Amino acid sequence: MAEVAKTVTRQNGFSNIKILNKHSTEVTFGEDGDMKEKANIIVTELFDTELIGEGALSAYQHAHQFLMDENCIAVPHRAIMYVTIVESPTMRAWHEMKPIHIPRPGKTSVVVKPNDEMIQGPGVPAVHDIQLSQFPLNKIKTITEPVEIFDFCWGNKTISDQPKGNVITIKNCKSGNAEVVLSWWDLEMDQHAKIILSTAPYWSHPTPSCMQWRDHWMQSVYFLPNPCQCDEGGTLYLKANHDAYSLWFDLVNDEASFSGSTLHPTCDYPPRMMWSRSRLGMINDHKRNLAFVNALEKIGAEIPKQGIGLCISDFSLISLLVAQTCMTGREVVALEQSKIGHRGLINIVKHNQLKVDVVCKDATDVTTDLEGQKISLLAGEPFFTSSYLPWHDLYFWYARTELDSYLHPNCKIMPYRAHLCIAAVEFENLWKIRAPVSNVEGFDISAMDELIDSALEIKEYYEPEPHALWEYPCSLLTSPSEVMTFDFYKCVSKDAVHANGNLKINITANKVCHAVVLWMKYDLMEDISLSTGIQSNTETNESPWSMHHKQAVFFLKKPVSLQKYSQEIDEPYLEYNLTFFVKSQDGYNAGDIQMKFNVASK
Repeated sequence: MAEVAKTVTRQNGFSNIKILNKHSTEVTFGEDGDMKEKANIIVTELFDTELIGEGALSAYQHAHQFLMDENCIAVPHRAIMYVTIVESPTMRAWHEMKPIHIPRPGKTSVVVKPNDEMIQGPGVPAVHDIQLSQFPLNKIKTITEPVEIFDFCWGNKTISDQPKGNVITIKNCKSGNAEVVLSWWDLEMDQHAKIILSTAPYWSHPTPSCMQWRDHWMQSVYFLPNPCQCDEGGTLYLKANHDAYSLWFDLVNDEASFSGSTLHPTCDYPPRMMWSRSRLGMINDHKRNLAFVNALEKIGAEIPKQGIGLCISDFSLISLLVAQTCMTGREVVALEQSKIGHRGLINIVKHNQLKVDVVCKDATDVTTDLEGQKISLLAGEPFFTSSYLPWHDLYFWYARTELDSYLHPNCKIMPYRAHLCIAAVEFENLWKIRAPVSNVEGFDISAMDELIDSALEIKEYYEPEPHALWEYPCSLLTSPSEVMTFDFYKCVSKDAVHANGNLKINITANKVCHAVVLWMKYDLMEDISLSTGIQSNTETNESPWSMHHKQAVFFLKKPVSLQKYSQEIDEPYLEYNLTFFVKSQDGYNAGDIQMKFNVASK
């Protein structure tokens, strides 16, 4: 990076700029040092979505103490942090496990309740950063207007990285459950606050008509450890704290009840920390749980009378659903590869007084636990914490293959089939993370583009990366299509799985094909499926993409403008060539997919 900086400054006629390949705390002074005198202007970009998460406070504190003149100018000059308190059950579902209750006509309801450790205390304290402008407004009820909580004057020598806290009195609140804090910040770039950089969502942005899209700075979501019901016109006392790197919040009874900063809350129950924000949303999704229960109910009559039920997924509640539906009164075994997941699932099973044997093993080492019994039901979500891309959850297929000799001849498997789905898309903004910058305010930084391009050429141009597309609007250019199918009633094939073909591109003037999106669809039954990508039951004006999963995005090396095809008789199409490697070969690991895409016309 330092070498590229030298190249860029030289190419733009600023060879007198001195580049130091050092951390600021390593800079030396004196005739033989890096700097002969202290500086009077400090220009920095040390910020993240949480503002201080990259150590800005410590860096500024050191700079003022050792590098800067007494009356220096800082660019940016000042940062102001804002919060608004909201009610949002959808967001709250990212924080803690909710009770599962699924009524069954004429039968006992399926119920799974969290044990106390899963819901008490502060939970996972880490910030959750999202593109708040894409979160459905109908799933947020605003309790307070945005209020200022902290401001940092970057040019002030008193800036400190020591913990600090205060209570903000917020009057004239709206009625609702105060449970979630949303936060963002503004930068005053100059001393007169004439130039403002705001990271606010569009519904609170000072200039929403010309706001800049960003992915490096989004908005922060914090979960109040003690939510409270607020009356219309009431007053809330928000306790705001920060240390050198993070923030946390709580509600208190009044201003006098808080005497200073408090220690950062910690979660002392590891199983709760094992569930990510999106995983908690998945666990708490009623429609998803209902799909599992309905599928298990339907296959119940087809399960052999002899044998056990075996469930394979990481820290999953699927075994508790199995024990209350198609395997009531029969032996159900849940495999857990993680000791933490094993502990967590045992405690939930005990709390719900269900008959599930939780075994801390994987499918390759479970033989002694079966005690000679055959598996009459093999079930999974599937979900595995090690999965990075959607098809990595096909580990379920490999586990099923390991267990083949233990399966009852008429064993039922759920899900019984999976499909790899693809669609070509045009992104509204996400394409910018791969686009060359070329020129910034008249300065040529193509040397930086060349460095990035050479790095991407090594590997990343030829493989997808995960993105939660509900946060990144896009238009479908092809119909979503199933291009590979994996039959879980069969063992993993000996040879690689291939798929090639083409999809018709729907031509619309001025459209550009930026990428191909890939996701998985799992068939629980013939008529019950779960998708990790496009959903079939989304509400109007909501993103069609699953909020619980990241989809795989394969960016085309060079985006393709479709305008030229609108003048041609031949229709454009997306050509795809995919190879799923069932075992390691040709530089690919087992479970990897080699993919090639091309836009052409017939």
